[in-house]
Amino acid sequence: MLQKYFHCNFNLQKWFEPVELNSSYKSRILIWLAVSLAVACYFGSVTFLHVSSHDYIVQDDMRQHVVWLQQWIDPQLFPNDQIANYFKSVAPLGFKWFYGMAAQLGIEPLVLAKILPPVLSCITTIYLFFVSLHVFPVPLSAFLGTLILNQHLWLNDDLTSATPRAFVYPIFTAFLYYLINRKLVLCLIAIAVQGLFFPQLVFVQVLILSFQIIRYQKNSWRLSKQRQDYIFWLGGTCVAGLVLLPFALKFSEFGSVITAAQMRTMPEYGLAGRNEYFGVNPLRFIFMGDSGLRIPLFPSIILAGFGLPFLKRRFPFAETITIHAKILIQITLASLLMYGAAHLLLMKLHFPNRYTYHTFRIVLAIAAGIVLTVLLEAGWRRWQELRLHGLSFRARALLGLTIGCLLMVLIIPAVPQLFLRFQGWVTGDAVVIYEYLANQPKDILVASLSLDANNLPAFSQRSILAGREFSLPHHPQYYAQFRQRVADSLLTQYSEDPAVVMQMIERYGIDFFLVERSAFQPDYLQQDWLIRSSFQENVLQIIQRLEQKPPEKHHPFVMQQWMQQCEVVSTETLILVKTPCFTDSVNSAFAPNSDDRVPASEPLHRQVVNRQNTVIPAPRRF
Repeated sequence: MLQKYFHCNFNLQKWFEPVELNSSYKSRILIWLAVSLAVACYFGSVTFLHVSSHDYIVQDDMRQHVVWLQQWIDPQLFPNDQIANYFKSVAPLGFKWFYGMAAQLGIEPLVLAKILPPVLSCITTIYLFFVSLHVFPVPLSAFLGTLILNQHLWLNDDLTSATPRAFVYPIFTAFLYYLINRKLVLCLIAIAVQGLFFPQLVFVQVLILSFQIIRYQKNSWRLSKQRQDYIFWLGGTCVAGLVLLPFALKFSEFGSVITAAQMRTMPEYGLAGRNEYFGVNPLRFIFMGDSGLRIPLFPSIILAGFGLPFLKRRFPFAETITIHAKILIQITLASLLMYGAAHLLLMKLHFPNRYTYHTFRIVLAIAAGIVLTVLLEAGWRRWQELRLHGLSFRARALLGLTIGCLLMVLIIPAVPQLFLRFQGWVTGDAVVIYEYLANQPKDILVASLSLDANNLPAFSQRSILAGREFSLPHHPQYYAQFRQRVADSLLTQYSEDPAVVMQMIERYGIDFFLVERSAFQPDYLQQDWLIRSSFQENVLQIIQRLEQKPPEKHHPFVMQQWMQQCEVVSTETLILVKTPCFTDSVNSAFAPNSDDRVPASEPLHRQVVNRQNTVIPAPRRF
């Protein structure tokens, strides 16, 4: 019965027939392309519905790279904000222009960032589908390649971040398609756009063009005799030089990038640091983290792509692979060369994994689609041979196992509860605080050591003094200022001297403190971003003070003493404290007569404090 059903209703052999990219095969190609796009649309629509179902939700990296672009809509947001200025300064030009043009049409950057991922996924799917067809002209293989890549895109946070790295996939696959089809102008445009959004991969593209003029024939390397190869290389090199020139000449207000010598002295780049590079074991150094190749591991079906070089030895169907398969080798070699160069010129070319992380996913997805198609074709032929003599128990078991594995590959990564977990969405719980701050003046500043402070710029669109998400040490000048702000936040929150707290409020113009109720427990400061960073000496000293002195044996911290009294709004875990309340409290201690007090109707940094007999000491350092 099973055999009759397959024979009558499904001629699976047609699934493995090679096609040519002409009108006679257009309907078959379009059907498989539609199925491929359906996969991208499924992941995209589920993700969009998830995002739309929450009022306060943002992707993790959007907090760094997209939130500040809200200034395109309202220029009064984040005035004189050091964090905003830094992330705008390091953003690629094309990325800023893209969001800026959308803002001119009235589309807010945070709204656009949630719409973009499905669109970018569909564009990537179309280009990758046709690149796969040129490499291996079997639509089933192209579908499997796009399926596997979409699984990886939607089970990671690159695409959903809508940051510059999200644009890598549609732009780079477009470059491959136009290069294979020898469309010079469009290929050069793809290089230019790549440079405007993710300039690191322009070096990989130029190397790929360089490999086009070098041919391996008759056991020797020879230069190409095709004039067009040299035109592509020369044009690509010129475009790359022009698009990268602004980055090379760009002067940053935050100084030059960090050097390797500076990195070695910082815990942030050490073992378990935020940007782990030094002190890791050799295997992790090569394969994982910012120093590694970052080979994709989940869903693991993509690793089947490593079997591509061994197919022709055992499977005749692999002979269908075309000469265009060399592009996969060229991408791999170019990525590895740039990976090595980035290690040698550490941080001058950014982290080494920038050159392999994205390209390896594209190469392995195409290769895995080919490998799976060849194996399925071999299995289909073997099944046809066996069914003539009746299926044995072993054959039935093998068939069931194969079908089960295929279903697992298709279904498990498509479970929303699974892939949404890996996309890096952050949902805010402190709604009452977000709403309160959003109704305050746009130039307010909030100081906090809480991880919840990272959400305030996104959900309230108000500035914060410092936060874990923005502690990137790649530019020493920025990080020195940031580190000072964190150290001063620690000093303020754990000071026993009201004068010191007043000094910090006045120095930075702090309007609010966001304090966790558990902030004065020793284990509160055991946060990785504080312990495994350049702030660790300050943090460890505070922890030691908290552990050695029980609360009943020392004066309570100023913040601890007044946060209940000066609370303006709170949640179960957070208390928002307004600084004018501190002004009133300190005045009560220093000036008993009400005429001598500083009015608390305005934030402290907008007031003038003039006490003839009061000296506010310089902040103490731990």
